[in-house]
Amino acid sequence: MEHVPGQPDEGAESSMVNRFLDRVQGIYERLEKMDKKREAVLVWALFAALVFGVVTATGTLTSGFHLVDDWEFAQYIDWMTLDHLSLWDCLRDTISFDLTLRFRPLYYINRILMAYVFGINLTAMSVVKAAEIVVALAALYYCARQMKCNMVYAALFSLTVMVGYQSAVWWKLGPQESYDIMMFAVGFYFLLRWLSTEKKRYAVVSVAAFFLMSIYKEPFILLLPFVGLYILYDGMRGKRVTMKHLWEAVRRRLPYLLTIGVIFVTEMLLILFVVGTNNYSYVGLDESVTFDQYVQTWQNAAGNNLKWYVRFGVLMGLILLTYWEQLKKLGWEILLAAAIIVPQCVTYSKTALEERYILPCVLGFAFFFVIVGCRFRPLSGKRRIAYMLCLLLMLAAHGRVTLREARYFAYRGESIQTMLESTLALVQGTDKKVLSCFAPNGEGNKTMYHWFRIHGYDEVFYWEEDENWINRSYGPREDEKADLADMDVVVMYNKEDRHWCYEPSLDLSDFTEEKCGTITMYVRNAKSTSKDAPP
Repeated sequence: MEHVPGQPDEGAESSMVNRFLDRVQGIYERLEKMDKKREAVLVWALFAALVFGVVTATGTLTSGFHLVDDWEFAQYIDWMTLDHLSLWDCLRDTISFDLTLRFRPLYYINRILMAYVFGINLTAMSVVKAAEIVVALAALYYCARQMKCNMVYAALFSLTVMVGYQSAVWWKLGPQESYDIMMFAVGFYFLLRWLSTEKKRYAVVSVAAFFLMSIYKEPFILLLPFVGLYILYDGMRGKRVTMKHLWEAVRRRLPYLLTIGVIFVTEMLLILFVVGTNNYSYVGLDESVTFDQYVQTWQNAAGNNLKWYVRFGVLMGLILLTYWEQLKKLGWEILLAAAIIVPQCVTYSKTALEERYILPCVLGFAFFFVIVGCRFRPLSGKRRIAYMLCLLLMLAAHGRVTLREARYFAYRGESIQTMLESTLALVQGTDKKVLSCFAPNGEGNKTMYHWFRIHGYDEVFYWEEDENWINRSYGPREDEKADLADMDVVVMYNKEDRHWCYEPSLDLSDFTEEKCGTITMYVRNAKSTSKDAPP
């Protein structure tokens, strides 16, 4: 039939699609021909340039304290220098106390050793944190390669897991997820190596990595059943699911499965019957929370931190559903993805998934939509192009999120550092007093207490809005109260800071406001510095 002017030429359009696919295929083939040493250099250089480029260009690497978890570094130095606690005493006391609340002993061992080695040099600690992310990205990449993905799909898998709102773990020094995702990736890589080579040393390294992962943060313990399930999946390839075949798969890998099972059961029993679950406010179902509140919480998450996974996940799911008959054969793969996603969603049922808590749940998402989806043979032609475009657009959206969050984090840290240094310059060597108004963020007040103590100043007081009083709150004179008239510098959040929640009910008319980014300082006017002067 002759082509009608003004109408789309289907043959030409099909030809363009085929040429595009041929070019993409050509790129894949050239990459796959690269030898392993060159591939390794390329991969490590790419991920190192990405991570260190982001944390350096945005300024997170040198942004200092943030009035959150990093106050603990100042506390440890305070204990070891001013209170003269030994390293062992510091480790013993901190871990013993934490085990009454949580089960994460390796987390505090790591943090205290970091403080012992680096002091309060948070830049050095940030370099270590960024290096963890590079290792995690590279290990995830090689996991995908072991699962027969080409270089492009492997990079997509790694970046899908690590780029997005969860990228906060690239620069925040408190979250445990950066270390844990690194250890999971290392453990899973060596598991895959063991399954393909049968070399026992790989199994030993894998178990060791999974064990270290499990004692760093509790939700990662819930990845251990996925590990066992994956071993069964590998042993059942090409076989019908029967009790006989399942038993054969179990028997063949029994020592490994038993070891992982013992670790999982032991740690869960410790949490349930020794540590207790009362301090896990985000865990499980709560009778005081209604069904509508659960729904609202997850709806909010789906419209915020999870929005790109939801939107593109729906689109990619619809594309795969056009291959319904072939998709029904992916039962094992769907089960594996669910083994990661469902336990995490149940764990965070009351708070939903946001920021760093998206890890490790996103592993299940990336496993199915990247590892399984990209290798799904029926997916072809325009639908494959659309599918790949969804993955790339989702990654681009998350890349934008990463840069935005990094810039805010750096800005906030620079604001806090400016406040700390400016306040110290005003009061050091004098009898002037500082009022910290960061409550209800106790971590902010604790940062003020320990940071000023290790800099030779110990006259920080704290405002309690609910009680409407000023007291020391910490240290040997924690019950000592004071009046606003005794204060020379007042510091608080302003509305640029995400921790801001109210304006303290204080009369600051005798103070001059000095804005430090997300923090505001109020410095007493010179005419009012003499406390004994008549009104």
